[in-house]
Amino acid sequence: MKLPQLAIKNHLFVLTTIALAVFLGIRSFNTMPRSEDPFLNLPNYTVVVVYPGASPEDMEELIVDPIEEVIGEIDDVTEIKTEIADGLAVIKVEVEFGVNYDDSYDDIVSEIDKIRPTLPDGIIQLDIDQFKPEDRVAVHQFALVSKTVAYNILNDIAEDFKDELETIDDIKKVEIEANPEEEIRITLDFQKMSNLDINLDMVINILQSNNLNIPGGNIKAGNIGFNIKTSGNYESLEEIRNTAIFSTENQIVYLRNIAEVNFDYEESRWIARHNGKKAIYINVTQKRGGNIIKLAEEINKTTTAFKQNLPNTISLETAFEQAPAVALRINDFILNLVQGILLVGLIILIFLGWRSSLIIMVVIPLSILIALTVLDLSGYALQQISIAALVIALGLLVDNGIVVIENILRFRRDGFSLMEAAAKGTSEVGYAIISSTLTTILSFAPLALLESGPGEFLRTLPLTVIFVLLASLVLALTFTPIIASRLLKKGKEKKTPLVTKKLNGFVEKHYSRLLNFALKKGTLVVLVSFGFLIASAALFPSIGISFFPTADKPMLLIDVKHPYSSNIDHTDKTLRYIESVLDTSGYVKNYTVNAGHGNPQVYYNRIPEEYKTYHGEVLVNFKEWNPKKFYATLQSLRERFASYPDAQISFRELKNGAPFAAPIEILLIGEEIDTLKSIAYEVERILKQTEGVMDVDNPLSVAKTDMSIEINRDKAALLNVPLITIDQTVRASLNGLTIDNLQIDKDNYPLVIRMPFSEKQVLEDFDRVFVTSSTGATLPLKQVASLRFKQNYATLNHFNTNLNTAVTANVSDPDKTKDYMEAIIPKLDAYKWPKGYRYYLGGEYESQSESFGDLGLLLGIALILIFAVLVLQFRSVTQPLIIFSAIPLAFSGSFIALFLTGWSFSFFAFVGFISLQGIVVNNSIILVDYTNQLISEGMEKMEAIKLAAKTRFTPIVLTSLTTILGLMPLTFSGTTLWSPLGWTLIGGMISSTILTLLVVPILYKWLTKNKTNKHLKK
Repeated sequence: MKLPQLAIKNHLFVLTTIALAVFLGIRSFNTMPRSEDPFLNLPNYTVVVVYPGASPEDMEELIVDPIEEVIGEIDDVTEIKTEIADGLAVIKVEVEFGVNYDDSYDDIVSEIDKIRPTLPDGIIQLDIDQFKPEDRVAVHQFALVSKTVAYNILNDIAEDFKDELETIDDIKKVEIEANPEEEIRITLDFQKMSNLDINLDMVINILQSNNLNIPGGNIKAGNIGFNIKTSGNYESLEEIRNTAIFSTENQIVYLRNIAEVNFDYEESRWIARHNGKKAIYINVTQKRGGNIIKLAEEINKTTTAFKQNLPNTISLETAFEQAPAVALRINDFILNLVQGILLVGLIILIFLGWRSSLIIMVVIPLSILIALTVLDLSGYALQQISIAALVIALGLLVDNGIVVIENILRFRRDGFSLMEAAAKGTSEVGYAIISSTLTTILSFAPLALLESGPGEFLRTLPLTVIFVLLASLVLALTFTPIIASRLLKKGKEKKTPLVTKKLNGFVEKHYSRLLNFALKKGTLVVLVSFGFLIASAALFPSIGISFFPTADKPMLLIDVKHPYSSNIDHTDKTLRYIESVLDTSGYVKNYTVNAGHGNPQVYYNRIPEEYKTYHGEVLVNFKEWNPKKFYATLQSLRERFASYPDAQISFRELKNGAPFAAPIEILLIGEEIDTLKSIAYEVERILKQTEGVMDVDNPLSVAKTDMSIEINRDKAALLNVPLITIDQTVRASLNGLTIDNLQIDKDNYPLVIRMPFSEKQVLEDFDRVFVTSSTGATLPLKQVASLRFKQNYATLNHFNTNLNTAVTANVSDPDKTKDYMEAIIPKLDAYKWPKGYRYYLGGEYESQSESFGDLGLLLGIALILIFAVLVLQFRSVTQPLIIFSAIPLAFSGSFIALFLTGWSFSFFAFVGFISLQGIVVNNSIILVDYTNQLISEGMEKMEAIKLAAKTRFTPIVLTSLTTILGLMPLTFSGTTLWSPLGWTLIGGMISSTILTLLVVPILYKWLTKNKTNKHLKK
């Protein structure tokens, strides 16, 4: 290899290039985006339709079926899940991973726009959202709080604050939420209208026609042209009140004679409070690529200045802020990185002396800075995954430098000059370190190809490790020989370090005897090793399997769910009880309450519920992350709320990974809702009887009582009352009907007509509703219709357009979700399913099964790729098999480490397994490669095996130690995300290092002949 020699000759160019890379790396570190978690690009879309007053059946027929039909025709759509409730439909669409997600969004919008004119006129909201955390997740949630100030004043102040915030560059969007919309309400007196023979259509038509602004054209007068202004639209409430509705010979009936016209608020759909006080929210989202730490500084400056002008009756408070958690998390990881560097540096110093260790240590920050530059250019941020990847790569990146320095020192001992030793020593091992680096890269590379939500979450880990290893490889072949040729001692080398002497003594006295025994009793040693593997695998059921762990954040979301007939006031009553309990806890920092809606999204995978009167949510912020206090408080709250009547109060910790509906979700699919109901009862019973399963929710278990207006069609026909008139009148009377929009003082207001209510609608109001016949006569609605109480299903659900229901549940121990499901599945299979009905497992179990299946496939791909590289390097099939023996030996140590430390086999532990296979084979490569060299030089096989094992003992132990020590700070951090991965790697490295030094020589003796390596003598 000529690269090291070229680098030494052109050292000024190489050093200048490295200096440029360092400059770019420092710049990237200072400017690249910072966030707590990766930005997820998931192919998920949500269509939300709000149509007040519509039953689930009407929503299904009029809205959901047409929308699902057109969405189902779009290419690449893989799943459609719909939840239908009173006046609300939420359609969740998933397309294939890897397609152009923006194009899929455009297709969905385009198809829905085509059928939009055919949908009902009363729809007040039809939103189509693409799952982009940067668009939805609030990095800062403010609560504008007051006990006494009216909502319209709070809204005006919020708008002013929004304008101030939007001047900050890194802010993408500022939204005001939980503020009831102000409207112009026209409350009609239907009895007066009936006495005057004024019908609803007449009022609507006159108001709409008077609100038109039609240009009157222009006229010329001499050299001057004049625009002609007609009556124009309404500009004040007084104009609306003075609208002439009806006239006779003696009088004119104005709108004020039959109605009251005032500003008012829409019916409450979302009630918000912060620390017990009335509030509206101002939510801030960050631009993709922004630095949240710097953004927070700008927001805090703006907030401090704005607060100074607020009246005493209003306060602006922070309900949630992401930046402090991000700063703390990043600082912790950087501390882990620094600690790892110091530990690695210490072990290298002990073994190699200060000159050699200094050269290797310089490579560490250079490799990291180069990797950060590439990571930044690739569009990725600095967050917990990418920083943890730097810690993981730390112990691996020094391996190349260690091998190069050791070989340079060997050439120095053989009498070569520093310049010659640097060039020859690096060239000789150049292809070997390329091969070993490639095998490690190939163990990580498949992880970057994982097409799933967890794959998106994980992607920066393999990419960062790959970038670091490639940087370290280039530096080992160029920078290291340049520095070594100048920094290593020119005179006689110092004596061997004391630790190395002791280790060499151990090799000669103890390892040699153990190796001789192993070679003589090879069958026994291999059987013991195999038994060790079997015994460790037997521990797996005790280890347990989990998916993504909890996020270890001092936050908690409390969900409140009532029977589906519950109104928002009933939900709010329960929330006030929860507030009273939270006020007694000294561990609670603050809380934010939401009735009728979920809290604005503050975590990337926790999507809030849309408008549901029976649902509420509380966001609780604790003073600090203290696992003992957190879980004690959580248990106390569970016990306190368990007996609360008429409401299901459940708790969910924030978890890492892609979003899912619930830990346990069982979808029941069929054709008839009544049959699904009976099946759902049985599934509910099964879940409740399963230990560890809690908060079981069966949406069909509680019937919803609705008031149905039964129209006597024959009587309506005899009285010439059109059915559409009845429907329109009922809606306008009881729910309110938006007939137009009006602009006053540059603000837009819906123009809504409805009946007068003192407070809330009551059944007696039905007697005050009148309808108009085709002949113009008015008559009471009760003459053609009557009220009936009717039990309906509160929600309807579709799965890929098929009718279904979903029974969901939480679990007491999130790490045992798979165990709970494996206890449930046989019971589901044993149930006698009616023909045409089936179940489908969703929730966390579905995500876990898919992801673990994908990881298993990637494990196989990585093994094949590594094997192919080894076959190319050794031109043999048997020798790669010998090298591969290190992998099962490593798995033994991983199982034992997880068992002893109490961590379950999580998604990230599986990631550690995949990574481990490329790391541990390097020790075997070093051993087999050197044995081949000795045999090619003419040494007898047994002598070569023994000499190679003893000679490579120290570098194998040293490289393993650097990897283990580099991982220790991250592993001992005790985080549920990284500790399982760290222990998987550390346990595997320990067992593979110990057993490789015994098993690989035995297998080499058995499977390799001298003639196998004759080609190496060339």
